[in-house]
Amino acid sequence: MSDYDVIIVGGRPSGSTLAARLGQGGLRVLLLERMAFPSLPGVSCPIVYASTLHMLDEIGADEAAYARNTPPIRKMINILDDDIFEFPIPDAYGRDYAYAVDRARFDAALWDHASRQPGVEAITEFSVIDLLWEADQVRGVTGQGADRVTRTFTADVVIGADGRFTTVGRKANAPERDVHEENPTTLYYAYWTNAAPLFDGTPAAVAVGRGEGYGFLMMDSADGSIALAVEGRAELLEAPAGKAREFYLDLLRETPIIWKRVQHAEMIGDVRGMKRIGNLYHAAGGSGWALVGDAYHQKDPLDGQGIYDAVYTSRALAGEILAWKRGEKSWDEALAAYDRAARAETYPMYRSTLERVRTTLYPPELPSWAAALSKRTFTRWLMDDPLFKERLGLMMTRQIHPDFAMTPPIVWGALLRGPLRELGKALEKQIER
Repeated sequence: MSDYDVIIVGGRPSGSTLAARLGQGGLRVLLLERMAFPSLPGVSCPIVYASTLHMLDEIGADEAAYARNTPPIRKMINILDDDIFEFPIPDAYGRDYAYAVDRARFDAALWDHASRQPGVEAITEFSVIDLLWEADQVRGVTGQGADRVTRTFTADVVIGADGRFTTVGRKANAPERDVHEENPTTLYYAYWTNAAPLFDGTPAAVAVGRGEGYGFLMMDSADGSIALAVEGRAELLEAPAGKAREFYLDLLRETPIIWKRVQHAEMIGDVRGMKRIGNLYHAAGGSGWALVGDAYHQKDPLDGQGIYDAVYTSRALAGEILAWKRGEKSWDEALAAYDRAARAETYPMYRSTLERVRTTLYPPELPSWAAALSKRTFTRWLMDDPLFKERLGLMMTRQIHPDFAMTPPIVWGALLRGPLRELGKALEKQIER
């Protein structure tokens, strides 16, 4: 007899939501996390759209807990040089808003919810050191808690929900797939309090770019704070050793609209981030083990889809584990079905995000006149176009397939309508005079 049906290594969104689903399905689950809660992850875009909130509803997670005192964000704003473009977040599953969650609060609330489910035992500050093998099958884990005592737990299957630097994946020699390192990016972020309001003070997610190979994202978050990140080409954001905070602050000072908001604010904690963010898939699993969330699939956070992918892959894996435990499928069949479902949902957005990184942070060299036209005129025509903005919002909230969101007819239609709109505006001004 195993100690548990399932051991889950890693207790942030993918691990905690997986544990909740499996516990609610009647399994005996051990959920292990090396950190204490509340605590921040290394790097993450904290925005959570209605598509993710809907999946959290399915497991009974309390929105009032994980989004406590966090303002709903109902619009996104793009600032490119002196041009300002605004578009609303579309309704999905009865919600027309998103949250820029405090990840420490969000993760702790999901952990607490999982630990309250029947059959779930949750242990923090436990670091998994190795996998326990029986012949060529994983049979459990070995690790140490805060007391430094080594313990071994056994299970019918071990799940790695332990992030980008997954111990489970490394110890199981999980092969890498679809690796893309050609356009490396680096990200730094921090939370701030007492920041000056922007525009009318309405909560928003505000992207600021100047076409320099990096950009900023400001999001109103919990308790009156803002999350403020900078991401860009890795070679442009190479902070001197031990100087990440100073480097981050220098970048903020160089951008007036950013610095105006935070120059009299207070940074909460310290600057966090990641260099040369990975873009890849791992194998979904093997004999007695599987990977979920960032351990399975990781990509650049530019489009803010990381939490959705974590919660979606946990839902897909939970369904297959339950089918396997009911005897409806073999483990190999369940693992293959999980991989197909997870890839079908995440791979199109993976390609879309990689393309966005390439075009926004690594654009091809153009003659100066063409670069100016592309940056000012074409971008304005796209971002001013109602249909283009609608499709972008539907894609970000996962209501439309990325392959069908920004098709050539949509893009060319926006570019053709652009000069007509500008002509109409010019005529209106003439009539007013």
